[in-house]
Amino acid sequence: MRRAIASDIPEIVRITNLAYAVEAFCIRGERTRPKEVAHLMEVGMFLVEPGGSGLMGSVFLRREGTRWYLGLLSVAPDCQGRGLGRRLVGAAEEACRAEGGKFLDLTVVSQRKELFGFYEGLGFHACDVLPFREPEKLILPCHLVKYTKALVPAEDL
Repeated sequence: MRRAIASDIPEIVRITNLAYAVEAFCIRGERTRPKEVAHLMEVGMFLVEPGGSGLMGSVFLRREGTRWYLGLLSVAPDCQGRGLGRRLVGAAEEACRAEGGKFLDLTVVSQRKELFGFYEGLGFHACDVLPFREPEKLILPCHLVKYTKALVPAEDL
């Protein structure tokens, strides 16, 4: 696993859009585009897992004080089911801790209930409900469920 560089942008876009295609029943359009990924690289960072002729997975991280935001967790469909998503989240946690992060936050689209157990199994817990940021893309009613996880012991918070 490594930090992404600008030349990874096309692959990050490709695997993200493939991984998020499962949301087509509730959200229309592609999940991301090169310009958005380039912007996200300016305000945060992506961790990527290389493999074969491209990337197998990626995850976005952005600092928000002592909290960090994790987004766009993506595993190429042909690499899913092998624990790569868990490894990407674990690497994200380590990177945030190394930078003094105390909490890691993420959001899940409410229609993706299968992801709730995944994140809860990694130690995250639901803490808030937020509006979907691009309501014009919605096919079905959706909101975001915010999850958080402490990255340090309670006495260090």
